[in-house]
Amino acid sequence: MSLNHTLSTLAFASLLGLTLASPGLSQTAADSDGDGVPDSAEVLLGTDPMVADTDGDGQNDLMDADPTFLANPIDTTGAPAPFAISEALVENNFDYAANKIASDHLELLVTNTGVSPLAGFSIYYAIKDGDSGKVEASFRKLEGFALPAGGEARIHFDDAAIAGHFRANPNSIYTTSTAAKSFSVMLKADGFAPISVEIAKDKGGAEAAD
Repeated sequence: MSLNHTLSTLAFASLLGLTLASPGLSQTAADSDGDGVPDSAEVLLGTDPMVADTDGDGQNDLMDADPTFLANPIDTTGAPAPFAISEALVENNFDYAANKIASDHLELLVTNTGVSPLAGFSIYYAIKDGDSGKVEASFRKLEGFALPAGGEARIHFDDAAIAGHFRANPNSIYTTSTAAKSFSVMLKADGFAPISVEIAKDKGGAEAAD
């Protein structure tokens, strides 16, 4: 564990303790995801107010000593992956259905190079802040995402309520920090070895579409 990561964990524990110790706060403040952390505190802590387990490690945010980071849990064994990441974006996104610029978000175009449809996907991605060195990392099973044989599909982390779109943490350093960032992404389908991609983002937060 790096020094920056250790300091981040200690800062989270201290801030959470102070927040929950505020008179009456834990009893009266809204807690949309029921994790025991008030929504107002989740903004300060960098956790997701609508997801009780921000990093996907199986612990809710209140019980997790570091709720915005977990080590990569993906099994790296398996047959060679019959799919590839053809495009990886974290800025300059485009909404092809609406034919307009989209807000910045993590987006992957995944191509199935095999002759059978694929499902059972999971993803692990880490974001590193270029200035502070802070790292956030999360794991997600991509329920409902599938690739047709010989076809392609996009994965979006932007919380749009349509197929292939998954929730993004609105309090992540991706949104709140204007520093340059690096993304490390690992994508796996059940039974196959994972594939990985590295993505760089220029300075500036996650920009919203006009």
